[in-house]
Amino acid sequence: MTQIASTPTSKGLSNKAIARIFTVPGQVVSVLVLVMPLLVALYMSFTDWSPTRGSLFDAGFTGFENYSELLIWDTRFIYAVIRTFLISTVCLCLEFSFGLGLAVLFMRKFRGKSVLFSAFLTPMMILPVVVGYIFWMLFQSNGPINQVLEFMFGAEAMMDWFKSAPPAIFAVILTEVWHWTPLFFLILLSGLNSVPENPVRAAVILGANPRQVFWRVIMPTLKPVIIVAFVIRAMEVIKLFDEVFMLTRGGPGSSTETISLYIYKLAFNDFQLAYGAAAAFLVLVGSLLLVHMLLAPVRDQLLEGK
Repeated sequence: MTQIASTPTSKGLSNKAIARIFTVPGQVVSVLVLVMPLLVALYMSFTDWSPTRGSLFDAGFTGFENYSELLIWDTRFIYAVIRTFLISTVCLCLEFSFGLGLAVLFMRKFRGKSVLFSAFLTPMMILPVVVGYIFWMLFQSNGPINQVLEFMFGAEAMMDWFKSAPPAIFAVILTEVWHWTPLFFLILLSGLNSVPENPVRAAVILGANPRQVFWRVIMPTLKPVIIVAFVIRAMEVIKLFDEVFMLTRGGPGSSTETISLYIYKLAFNDFQLAYGAAAAFLVLVGSLLLVHMLLAPVRDQLLEGK
């Protein structure tokens, strides 16, 4: 069979060569769809081009002027980066805490477990823009949340959630945590189910209580799973856009403006596409560095294992 597979066909081409030929269309499409737009955007970031100034290739080359202006003079960009980082940190910590609690809870047997499991996974299956619209309705002045607050604490407990910064940021964080806690829950539950039983049994035999077993045996074993979960969510939460766009449009003022929303406004509201492209590449480089740092413990562990 091996000799037949390696023999040339009637047209003088081996099966291996034919297989490579069939991969060419996919590679060409990948280059056209992924690589070419990336290179065009990179070139654009070094120019002063905008759609109102004619062709991109007739635009003036400005070098690193866009990048230096973003990093030194554009305080709105810097604040958007800081704001995105702070919102992301709070969201990741809350999602991890709630996800870990749910994962530990679901390690036990109780009635209705399968139904609740499906229910808890439902939020992450909803489109982000739909989630944003749902919570926008919930946080309206006469919405359900204010109605509940009025019923429990009186009319003075009602508030305009989107007219000042702290309530608006709280609404964004609550929306994001509700939407993506199920992902942490699913990843951590899978990790808990894959923890080896022998170390746990050995710790119990040596006299460790359940709390010691969890924090000193199970959690170190879950370290790679936890890091992967944080990396996956960090890559997504840095791109936080849909929920903020539907809830606040970045307001009041720019108090909830994330970096993705700021770049969107630069490109499609102000038509500063070159400037927005430079901001996008700065975020890309920052994201790559963040992912590299987050993966460092797992990478070191894998190298030591070899």
